[in-house]
Amino acid sequence: MKLYVYDFDGTIFDGDSSYKFIFFLMKKKKKLLFKLPKMGLFAIKYKMKLISKEEMKECFFSIVKYFDNIDSLVEEFWSIYDKNIKDFFKEKKSHKNDIIASASPFFLLEPIKNKYKVMDLFASPIDKKTGKYNGINCYGVEKLRLFNNKYPNFIIEEMYSDNAVADRPLLEEAKKSFIVKKNKIIPYSETKNKSIFKKFINWCFNIYHKNEEIYNYLIVGVLTTLVSLVVYYACVLTFLNPKNPIELQVANILSWVVAVVFAYVTNRVFVFKSKEKNKLKEATKFVSSRLITLVLDMLTMFIFVSLLHLNDKIGKVVSQIIVIVGNYIISKLFVFKNK
Repeated sequence: MKLYVYDFDGTIFDGDSSYKFIFFLMKKKKKLLFKLPKMGLFAIKYKMKLISKEEMKECFFSIVKYFDNIDSLVEEFWSIYDKNIKDFFKEKKSHKNDIIASASPFFLLEPIKNKYKVMDLFASPIDKKTGKYNGINCYGVEKLRLFNNKYPNFIIEEMYSDNAVADRPLLEEAKKSFIVKKNKIIPYSETKNKSIFKKFINWCFNIYHKNEEIYNYLIVGVLTTLVSLVVYYACVLTFLNPKNPIELQVANILSWVVAVVFAYVTNRVFVFKSKEKNKLKEATKFVSSRLITLVLDMLTMFIFVSLLHLNDKIGKVVSQIIVIVGNYIISKLFVFKNK
């Protein structure tokens, strides 16, 4: 029997299903936003190799314990995000010899296995009630170990992945292997002999592709921040005095107005790719949400500059970092909901 193995996120699913599911749950209970600082801290600690990937993911998925109906929420999630399953997988006539191997939670991907009648599913054993691991994270060499344990006498006919590094064990094991980039499928062999520079570019693309929305937002966020800073500095270096609390806030508001106009257009078109036809309604919600972070911006500047007497230009940079994070969360959960 010929077996075909597929990675999931970025390969047959456009994006990262775990990330999208976490935000989906946060939309259901807005109070879960209080978990974001801790999640961010755990992500930083993981990147600094202070904690394991399992510990980081347990922090992220701990929000499942706030819901009693996870199974129904998973079904609802897939009623929305089944559109992200790529056409090359959907259009395959039969999945009876297919195996999905993913680091995402088993409980999250099981409905996809059942819907498409996939032969088997290897995924991370995360408890849907607690968010805790009941075993090993299904990543890298662990995928190959699971396959060999369950199918010791079978050969992988074809293997598909978007990540030539993480899934190298399976890609090397298969008779034929392919790298999936968006909707383009290329032989794995074509990626093996590339220069270090090209491999680095491919690595960057893989990271970008799985969380395209976040990275687009960061790019737009940086540009929006530059617009805000340029307008602010132009004001305080020409006709407004930052040492005067009123003039400081006038400069702040002027920079905010210009930045919001720029941010709405770029977020609508490039980040969230909104299909909302009522642009006036959407723009109103966007501006209203930005008023919240304007208050946060003004409060930060008041504390840093007026109370603590720190350099106003350094204070402005710090406040913009806080504002960027706040704006993404608000835009994702309250303004551009169609994605």
